[in-house]
Amino acid sequence: MTKYIGDKEIKNYKCEENICEIDYADGKHETLSKIMFDEIVGEKCDATTLRDKRVRPVVAHVLGVMRMWGIKTGEVGYFSALLNQSLEHNESEALKHLWKAINSTLNTLDDVSLVDVDKVLKSIPSKEVVSPYKPERINGEDTPK
Repeated sequence: MTKYIGDKEIKNYKCEENICEIDYADGKHETLSKIMFDEIVGEKCDATTLRDKRVRPVVAHVLGVMRMWGIKTGEVGYFSALLNQSLEHNESEALKHLWKAINSTLNTLDDVSLVDVDKVLKSIPSKEVVSPYKPERINGEDTPK
């Protein structure tokens, strides 16, 4: 039986410890946790169904933890805000780490310049970069109209 994750056909997969490496029939690759893989692999489905398959079990576990800890209903908003803040911080730190490969002087994501963005985009094979940046246009000279 052909296995899918959403509408993507699985060509091959390998799970070791708690990580699954998935190769799709279209040549793309994805890494998932084993628990997520086990939850979402199956018959072909649309993006909305896949999202439900991904998120609903996590919500059930989080609600279970909240019940075990006795979180008050009045604390749920704060819990949600703190969770989002923590996730955003972690994503920001990861992005900062990735951007430092391009700009080693980076302190915050606000330090990423459009020149840095162009470097990344230009490094993508067969990716057109819509940008007026050229090395001779340094210091604001010959700025595009």
